[in-house]
Amino acid sequence: MRQEHWRFDKRIPMAVIIMLALQILGAIIWATQLDARVNQLESLTVETSQVNEKFARLEERLDFMKQNLLTVRQQLDHLTDKLIRK
Repeated sequence: MRQEHWRFDKRIPMAVIIMLALQILGAIIWATQLDARVNQLESLTVETSQVNEKFARLEERLDFMKQNLLTVRQQLDHLTDKLIRK
């Protein structure tokens, strides 16, 4: 069995070949731009997650400070009550 190789038929107009080449080139450019955009979004996502982690730690610190402030206030109120009673 003899294998035949691919050949261009001379009846195919040059315009069709040029349009196919342009479409392939356009698809390559589009894919390259898409890859660049995906990379940009991935780096932005990493930065955002780091900011979210920092924000969560700040919220925890703020809650701790609020609890400490409440404790100090309660102690001051208690001392003030003692001083008033004397």
